[in-house]
Amino acid sequence: MFTLHCSDADGKSVSLRYAPHESALTNMDGTPVLKGQASASSRIWEDAERISPQHPGRKLANPEVLKIQLGLGCNYTCSYCNQSSQVDSMAMTKTSDAHDFLRDLDTWLKGTPTRIEFWGGEPLLYIRKLEILVPELDKRFPDAEFCMVTNGSLLTPEILDFIARYDICITVSHDGPGQYRRGEDPFDDPRRAALLKALWNERKTGERMQFSSVLTPDNSDPALLRRWFVDKLGDESVVTSLEGVVATHDDKALAGPGVWTEEQYRSLKESVASSFETGEALRIPALREKAKSFLQSIVKGTPSSSTGQKCGMDRSDHVAVDLHSNVLTCHNTGANAQHGLGSALKMEDIRLDTSTHWAFRECCSHCPVLQLCGGSCMYLEGDQFAQSCENEYQFGLGVLDGTLRRALGLKLDRIEGDVRRPARRKVISIVAHA
Repeated sequence: MFTLHCSDADGKSVSLRYAPHESALTNMDGTPVLKGQASASSRIWEDAERISPQHPGRKLANPEVLKIQLGLGCNYTCSYCNQSSQVDSMAMTKTSDAHDFLRDLDTWLKGTPTRIEFWGGEPLLYIRKLEILVPELDKRFPDAEFCMVTNGSLLTPEILDFIARYDICITVSHDGPGQYRRGEDPFDDPRRAALLKALWNERKTGERMQFSSVLTPDNSDPALLRRWFVDKLGDESVVTSLEGVVATHDDKALAGPGVWTEEQYRSLKESVASSFETGEALRIPALREKAKSFLQSIVKGTPSSSTGQKCGMDRSDHVAVDLHSNVLTCHNTGANAQHGLGSALKMEDIRLDTSTHWAFRECCSHCPVLQLCGGSCMYLEGDQFAQSCENEYQFGLGVLDGTLRRALGLKLDRIEGDVRRPARRKVISIVAHA
């Protein structure tokens, strides 16, 4: 149980009680804050599977979501890339392996996925493989939604036609004014900028495209991010979302772009919270859906026992495979090391023993933004997890504050309760004196 100390528009102090494990938000006298608010015992909930190395998860041969990793190669070298530490463990594939993958798919895939995602690295580096996979998968699964995340730098008119022909939902991963953290900006090249604009104009109908950014210490205002894309595209309706707050998957990220100062955290929280007041957050799917899900959890009384990991890859019906039909912890990992779980051709033998559900982490079980966060990256440990967790926590506080401002007119001042944070690496600056 936590006490949320807030202030209203007149500066008057208002305190609420919040129990994240029961999704109960009440006034101090115990009365519900939201209209129609239920108790967790008012309905039956299905528990999320709590995986860990000691309690491995399974994978199903009839997944709802099938993620196909084409390879981890990329033409960018992002300073905080969550795949760079996995490149050496990638199983190398040839274009012909796409045919073998399709052949093997018939032997193990028992159901019909509702969503098929194509992942890199940069997936358009593997366009020849896509030209084999996509038409055939479209024939087999005409009702499945096809999705792809790209940095947008390798587009050509032919690729635009290919995307349109197979109605692929596109997310362009781009950090707007913070793009220099990733590499060159395709918007700086007139030809590439024209192709991105053409892709947007063709795909925006039916919500088939969005731009998505990572919040970093010097690029942490979602409203400014959206305005940047609006100006670049000359379209007020542009859809920009967030991949989230930067995580630390390797020492490179721990040494720079993944570490925030206290002042940067304050700026992050305030910019996220204020975007709800101005209404900008409602135009950013990642923020809007987080707030909506949080409020719904309170109204429905959603218990934490039904909350899985934020990425969904702890679920048995979310399966990531490479073109050798190796099952992976997630699409960001390689098969030739610990995150290779085995062959999809023997799906009954797969054990997800590389990850840890939030319920086995003390900090998550004592976190006031658990229902907003979902446990950070499930396979990180040590300093990498601790820093990523702190970044998610601070981001979550901004979303919580913003949701309270928008829904209740209350500004979150501080949280009282048994909040436990993982120990993070201490960085001490050493200055040489003459």
